[in-house]
This record gives sequence, C-alpha cells and structure tokens, in this order.
Amino acid sequence: MSNRRRFLFGAGVLAAGSAACAAWPSQREGAPAPKEKLAAGDQPPSSPHGQLGEVVRADDVAQRGPGATGRPNFIVILADDLGWGQIGAYGQSKIRTPRIDQLAKEGLLFTDAYASAPVCAPSRASLLTGLHAGHNPVRRNPPKEGELPLPAGTRTIGDVLQSVGYKTGLFGKWGFGRNSADEGSHPNARGFGEFFGYMTHHQAKSYYPRFLWNNRNRVPLPGNFDDYGALYGPDLIMDRALEFVEANKDDPFLLMLTLPLPHAPSVIGDLGPYRNRDWSPANKTHASQITRLDAYVGVLIDTLKRNDLDENTIVVFTGDNGAHEENGVEPAFFNASGPYKGIKRNLYEGGTRVPFIVWSPKLLRRTVRKRTTHPMAHYDLMATMADYAGARTPKNDGLSLRRVLNGTGGAPKHEYLYWLRLHAGSTKTHRSLEKGRGRQCSAAVRFGNWKLIGWAPGHEYSAPNGRWTYELYDLSKDPGERKDLAKSRPAIVNRGVRYIRQAWRAP
Repeated sequence: MSNRRRFLFGAGVLAAGSAACAAWPSQREGAPAPKEKLAAGDQPPSSPHGQLGEVVRADDVAQRGPGATGRPNFIVILADDLGWGQIGAYGQSKIRTPRIDQLAKEGLLFTDAYASAPVCAPSRASLLTGLHAGHNPVRRNPPKEGELPLPAGTRTIGDVLQSVGYKTGLFGKWGFGRNSADEGSHPNARGFGEFFGYMTHHQAKSYYPRFLWNNRNRVPLPGNFDDYGALYGPDLIMDRALEFVEANKDDPFLLMLTLPLPHAPSVIGDLGPYRNRDWSPANKTHASQITRLDAYVGVLIDTLKRNDLDENTIVVFTGDNGAHEENGVEPAFFNASGPYKGIKRNLYEGGTRVPFIVWSPKLLRRTVRKRTTHPMAHYDLMATMADYAGARTPKNDGLSLRRVLNGTGGAPKHEYLYWLRLHAGSTKTHRSLEKGRGRQCSAAVRFGNWKLIGWAPGHEYSAPNGRWTYELYDLSKDPGERKDLAKSRPAIVNRGVRYIRQAWRAP
C-alpha cells in the first residue's frame, strides 16, 4: 500500500463517525430524504423488452476529453447484509451515512429495488449473471465446508463489458470458489481482469484476515488473527479499488466494490461517534461498520471528482439482501427494514427489498434529485450496463433500466419478479415471522402490486402442488404485508403459482 493512502486511511477518513462527518463540512447530518418525485421512467412501458446493444447517443454520455470512447464507466458498490432502512436517505435516524445520503440527493433513488435472493450467494450470482434465482447456477449459500463455484461457461457482467474493451476489476468478497490459486471459478476466469480480496464466504467473515488474494497470489498479512490485528481488511481492499480507478482513468472501466461490511461478526477498530452511546456493544459496532462503509463511499466519490471522472461514471450503491440478525445485532433497534416486514432469509419485503441509488449528476441530468417507484431487481444490471456500453448480452432475465436512469420514459417492466430461498441458516426473528416455516424451501413473485409467497413442505425444491402453503399481499395498500389475502383471492393466487412454476429451471 502506498504511504500516501496508508496515511489517509490510518489518520483521517476511516476514523469514521464524527471524524468522517467533519471531513466533509458540506454534508448535513440527518438530511431529509428527497421529496417523493417520480422519474419519467415510471411511465407505462412501450415494449416488453429492452433494446440491448443499442449505440449510445451523444446526449446520453458526457465526453471525458480527447480520446474518450463516449461510453460511461460503471461502479457498483454492493454492501453485505445492509437493510433497506439502514441509511439516512431511506429513513435511518441512528446511523450516520452523510456521503451515501448525498449520493441520493444528487442522484436517482429507487424505492422498489430488490436483491435477487434473501441470502448472499444466490443474490450475488444473480447480479453477476443477469439470471434470477430460478435460473442462475448458484441457488443457495454454500455449506460450512466448501464453496459453490460459477460453472465453466458462465458469463458475467465482467465478461460482457470486457468484450467491448472495458477494464474490469472486483475488489472485496467473491464467494464462488475455493481458497486456491488454481481455482477454476476465480474472478480472473469470470470476467474480472483484476481481483483483490476474499475468495470464499467463510474467509470474508474475517475483518482482520490472515491473508487476502491479489489475483491468483495469496498475500499473507502478518499480525492479523481474523477478528483482531494490525491491518483492517476492508481498508486494504479500498486502497486497491482506488488504485484501479486511477490506473484506468483513460479507459472505460467497471469496478465492482464488494466489501464485507456490515456482515457479521461486528468487528471494527474504532467505534467513532457511537463509542459513548447507551447501546449494546454489538449494535454500536454494527453502526460503526455502516458509517465506515459510508466513509469509503465518500473517498471513492472524491477520487472520481479529483480525476474528472464524475463527468462520465455511473455509480450504483445497493445491498445484497435484507438486514442481518447475527452475533447480537438487533435489526429492530435500528428499524433496519423501514416499513417492511422481514429481514435476511425472509422472502417478505424486508428480506429482499434493498437500497438502490444511481449517481451520475452530470450524465443523468434528468433524474437528479428524483425518486422512482419503478420495480427492478439486481438481475437488470447486466442488461442496463450492456445497453449503455453497446454490448450484447447472453440470454438472461434482465431488462435495461436505461430509460429509467435517463428519465426519458417508456421503460420496460417485468411481467413478474421472482425469488427463491433454499434452506440457509436461521435466526429468531426470521423463524418467528414465518411461523415455523423458516427452514422450508420458499419462493415468491411480485406481479404488479401483488406479492405471492409460497412454502414447500420440505427443505428442497419441489414444484408447487397441493402441499404448498401460500400468502398473498397487495403491496399498494399493505406494503408491510400484514393482511394475507390468499383465501379471498384464489384467482390471483393461481396466477402467482403459474409464475412460480414458470420461473424454475432444474439446475
């Protein structure tokens, strides 16, 4: 790590909390969420399909200068187990997130954005491949011993953008292969020219890791012992991500920043402004993790501006599933799911609905300071990036959000959104909300404002039949999913069941 950045992270920004807020005096703590103003992309669709591979128009992209391609850079910041309501822009009042809130004030905030699954591995696989959880190759979290790879031939966002000349890098948690230099399902073999971080889900639970991976080279970190040590893993990963941006500023690039924050265990070196709060130790540390993530976002945006990359870069901030309830963290204490029911592992809204902010105030001028209720899922990202970049995608489940982001109207909408949960752990609240069904296979669909959730009789997937049980909700009148309408609206239930059957393809 360069001495300059080591000083930056050690002495300034990443002290987090009050120090982070003080570093950017232009930000107001606790800034109110943007007014409910719908983007033009909420107009009825003119076509059921996005236009992939379309040439980018001049008014869509601000040129960066001599030699610029006219294609935007992309940065996707994917938080780990961050609930819909855990940042200020979505109503959080206890945790400080001034830099992410500023993104929302200067960009487009989605209210109805969804992760593709209520747990990490299938959610991330879906984002990378553009395939929803009934089609993508990783449909559950890996077992305690072992990892689930992305099979040979799987094309990712990285592959698609590499094919049209983008530099691609993933920094943080990968989670689709073994801790091995010869792992076939390595980021370098799945579309990412540069990788620095954690190979496995299990390793990513170590905030002071004993080693990290630099491409296929294992880098030992002496003095680290998993949950304490000398070098905080996310700091090192963030440093490499910033170097990637600066090294590729003259080429179009895709940066995937997949830091493990704020996943359990709650480990951080400085509690910042939460040090003296009358909270449980786990809740104080959890809040500090989120504020640390916010500080990283600020450093990244400042780096873009310093290198004149804010003119031609689209930044997406989102999370991989709902808030977690592990190692003593209490999501209810933070109102982590906002008005929604459920947390990580539930297919209720709180388990899958996530923050989703798109920032590019100079490129996406029409949607600055707006909100949209356009329903979307992470598997739309590949189609969207390909649309802007002029790339072709493999057949998948995504639709381009370009018209939503541009504010030009007529954006295509999904006939339905689909989620699947195969058995993956359990927590008290998750089990309680599902009334004893929390360990059963579950699937859900949203079509229009209807949301149908079904539970299979066992842990493994079986086609919906008479042994399945269902709950039906009208999200337009009941976003908190309190009133089950399944018995009174059998025709709507049957329609949803058809979608659940249609969405599954045997792996």
